[in-house]
Amino acid sequence: MHYHLHMYKLETNTENGHKHRMCGYTESMLGFNAVHFHYLRGTCSYASHTHYYCAITGLPIKTENGHVHKIEGFVEQGCMHRHSYSGCTNEDTDCMRGGSPQEIYMT
Repeated sequence: MHYHLHMYKLETNTENGHKHRMCGYTESMLGFNAVHFHYLRGTCSYASHTHYYCAITGLPIKTENGHVHKIEGFVEQGCMHRHSYSGCTNEDTDCMRGGSPQEIYMT
């Protein structure tokens, strides 16, 4: 499997009457072929406060056109609360295209 990234778009759970949106790209893969994972990190803001997050994805979950990774965890506590999040990366099809670096992003 070649070097690849995944895009992710997640929303946190509602806490203190609001939720946050998290989006970005994972960092490069660590591991080999079917046994690899990615790191991700970032910030998410709402009104006058910010939460930081970092996570390690789960192992690949095969899909019809490639694979995705499960992501779940908690953002850093801020303003006396914290949010949980859960979802998957967008699909990566690099391994299905003969090694050419192509990805598909589903909204």
